Amino acid sequence: MGCVVVQLGQGGNQMASAFFNALASLSHPATASQDFFRDSSTGEHIARAVLIDMEPKVVAAAMKRPCGSPLSNPGSWSYSQNRQVICDSGSGNNWARGFYVHGPRCQDSILDTVRLEVEECDRFGGFVTMQSMGGGTGSGLGTYISEALRDEYPSTCILSNCIWPHESGEVIVQSYNVLLTLSYLESLADGIVILQNEGLTSICKKLLGIQRPSFDHMNEVAAESLVSVLLPAFWRPVEATLSPQKENTHRLTHPIIQTGNNKPNNSGKFVASSHIHLLSDLVSVLCAHPAYRLLSLRFTPQVPPQSLDFTTFTWGAHMKQLRHMLTMGAWGDTDINWSAALSTIASSTSKVSNQPGLRPTNRSVANLLILRGNGSQHADVNTFAHESLYPIWSVDPLNVAVNETKLGNYEMAAGLLSNCQSTVMPASRVLPRAYGMYSARAYLHQYFEHGMDNSSFDAAFATVEDIVARYLAL
Repeated sequence: MGCVVVQLGQGGNQMASAFFNALASLSHPATASQDFFRDSSTGEHIARAVLIDMEPKVVAAAMKRPCGSPLSNPGSWSYSQNRQVICDSGSGNNWARGFYVHGPRCQDSILDTVRLEVEECDRFGGFVTMQSMGGGTGSGLGTYISEALRDEYPSTCILSNCIWPHESGEVIVQSYNVLLTLSYLESLADGIVILQNEGLTSICKKLLGIQRPSFDHMNEVAAESLVSVLLPAFWRPVEATLSPQKENTHRLTHPIIQTGNNKPNNSGKFVASSHIHLLSDLVSVLCAHPAYRLLSLRFTPQVPPQSLDFTTFTWGAHMKQLRHMLTMGAWGDTDINWSAALSTIASSTSKVSNQPGLRPTNRSVANLLILRGNGSQHADVNTFAHESLYPIWSVDPLNVAVNETKLGNYEMAAGLLSNCQSTVMPASRVLPRAYGMYSARAYLHQYFEHGMDNSSFDAAFATVEDIVARYLAL
């Protein structure tokens, strides 16, 4: 199953390069090239990617990355030389310039290049787009190309990975750009993974000991988390998920997706044999409800590489940490208010957990838990199945997948992809800032000169307000 990565703008291209690096270095050599790499006639791993930017510098840097022999270096890979679309003028951090100027001008050449890569797939699994929401090319052109891909491939899955800028401000007009991008992608993408620079910076500083993290450091953290859920895995049968003595205490009657390939072995126990199909399975279990498409990503363990040899891995510790992170909407355990977390956990296990003030801080429409490493088949995930974590109308809210193969040097690793309330917290904070600028008519002329008008902003405000309200009402 081949998935094509469409990397847009400076942030998207840098993020995608880190993603392919992580795929190649953390995956097993036998499976590294299946979904996101193809083999050339010389045996090299070629990324299934299309590189797009309105300035040549970032794409040129990505194309020049060194590549070695796959036999001597299983982690080596390269981009195809004829899978790039570049121009000589940027978007100036202006969403309208990217959408209304560069979009129509570059659409045909981009779609032709994308089509070449799609035709290289024996079975096409969908698009993974990578873009920043704060600049001009990634946000404006990225939105336009997402719309073009939806028109050109109407039944194909599109998983958008969006970099949310620092809230302190990387670009003066980023509030506008984020607002406009989110309002469009909500109806174009099947799922939108929000990667917050604020959270990535916190992980680098507090967990990895990097006092002044660069964008490269943050991209590496985000890429590792993405790889934890996008490498091959297998659905874990329901029999292996909830222990019999606890099943009756949960509302979830079908917490794991059921397939005909889950067969009992000679001992009568079920084994996982149904492979996750990227990207359709991910979006079908997490974003089945069309009103909820925003996803957050959490990963454990996150420790400095030099500390791996001295780290003790247990599934109980992984599950406890991930549960705390999910409940509190935190990126890492250093960001958790532990007194609040302990109070929330106590209340969620009580018989009155649905009373006001006693439910978890962060509720989810659905969660996908992917465990990798020895013992993942039998790890206890009951803590993620409690009814207090989900709205009562949610169907099959918890799904679990496993792979006994290690993730890189991690003996055990767990990725959690969640459709939960924490994804809209940045949007709820950016709305008043955007409203303030809009009321003052600040910088609007830069957008209006490219074809936008007040109605475009009014529609974007209304759409994002609806998204936030729906999630806060869970």
